[in-house]
Amino acid sequence: SLFALAGAALRQTAAAGKAEPANLDTDPHLAGWWKLDDASGTTAADASKHGRNGTLGGGLSFDKDSVAGRVGKALKLDGKAGIIEIPGYKGVSGTRPRTVAAWIKTKSSRGEIVTWGLEEFGKMFIFGFVRGRIGLVPSGGYLYMNDPVNDDAWHHVAVVVEEAERPNLHDNVKLYKDGEPATIHDIGLLDLWPVDTGDKLDLRIGRRFNGLIDEVRLYDRALSGEEIKALATQRKSK
Repeated sequence: SLFALAGAALRQTAAAGKAEPANLDTDPHLAGWWKLDDASGTTAADASKHGRNGTLGGGLSFDKDSVAGRVGKALKLDGKAGIIEIPGYKGVSGTRPRTVAAWIKTKSSRGEIVTWGLEEFGKMFIFGFVRGRIGLVPSGGYLYMNDPVNDDAWHHVAVVVEEAERPNLHDNVKLYKDGEPATIHDIGLLDLWPVDTGDKLDLRIGRRFNGLIDEVRLYDRALSGEEIKALATQRKSK
């Protein structure tokens, strides 16, 4: 029947829509994956294929700052000098699409999760707290979600910059909380703020962050909502 044909076509379309890599752990666009499960020392291994290992600084070490995480272990930061830097890696620069995702647990409402770029208008990429909420600061503008996450519970947070010739905060950036699209706090004029990230600073994780960070991922493509949800519902540590 016509209905059966339509149903088959829909199923086919749905299947075709899932042509993207099924495994987000082996996705060729996974640019860096810091599980922070390391047992000791001051090197945060990169679980992607790129070997972009991080260096713990400011007195941080896995020996004393590793705690139970959302998946395996996590790293506890004090909001002061502690930081992870990826020597020589400048992140995803220019206007290229990207996704940053991480698990966080904090009572604080300040600090950065992942940062890179150049300290000029539109050239920074700071994913972390903005005015007490999780958001993105490209320098000169900012975007943040309405819902708080500083309740000392685990939350999965992500930011996606979509493919665009000249991406801006209003049209091309999405925030996610616990696998769902976050409601954006509307400050207006967001389309004036470009995302055109510089490539000067080494990527850093956890600057001035007070709390736990786990499973930091960077992709050089825009993950779909379903893919973000898959990351946010990954198995808990046993």
